[in-house]
Amino acid sequence: MGLEGWAKRWSGPDNSETIGQKIRNFINPPPPVRNQIIQAIYRIQGQISKLDYSLSKLQSYDRMLFERTVNALVEGDKAKATMYANEVAEVRKMAKIIITVKYALERVRLRLETALIFGDVNANLAPAVVALKQVAGYLKGMMPDVFTELMEIDEALQAAMMQMTAQVPVALDSTYVTEEAQKILKDASIVAEQRLKEHFPELPTLEKEHEVARTAHVNPQQEK
Repeated sequence: MGLEGWAKRWSGPDNSETIGQKIRNFINPPPPVRNQIIQAIYRIQGQISKLDYSLSKLQSYDRMLFERTVNALVEGDKAKATMYANEVAEVRKMAKIIITVKYALERVRLRLETALIFGDVNANLAPAVVALKQVAGYLKGMMPDVFTELMEIDEALQAAMMQMTAQVPVALDSTYVTEEAQKILKDASIVAEQRLKEHFPELPTLEKEHEVARTAHVNPQQEK
């Protein structure tokens, strides 16, 4: 595709179109690729905000369950402590998924912003499209509204990519694109592990219950 053709797809149609093309574009005008990418960036940021809100709620719920687990250990109620500990584990599984998706989306957004600046479809836009579809799948059963929105964004980006590369289609299943998409997800998973440890305190194990109880019930004479 020549520079002139690429620029046209990037910025939108010019006045050199035929009458038939003008009529078709008047009835159903395709948005310029640049506008589609900008819109995708804003929509992705909206979903990141939703994930932040959900994560905040999970953190509050986790703190409550954490305190109840510790209290149950102090009271020597092993059955109740086990029940709360299992709930904490489930909450943290959900939190890890949300954190992973959040950081993956931030990396996808960065790729889109880079593609917006340099117009490099193979290096940035294609891996972002593949990674976006994969990361959306993590939320299919957990946050269906976010899943649906991310899939719509992905479809819009695929359409933009086909519009930009009409004469030389980009292979979304190429080795390079797949590896770059996997790198986005892997990096996000590593960051998620770190953030989970930072924001969710380690839960006391049931084996430490006697130690917890002793710490909580210190002999008053020993305190003096």
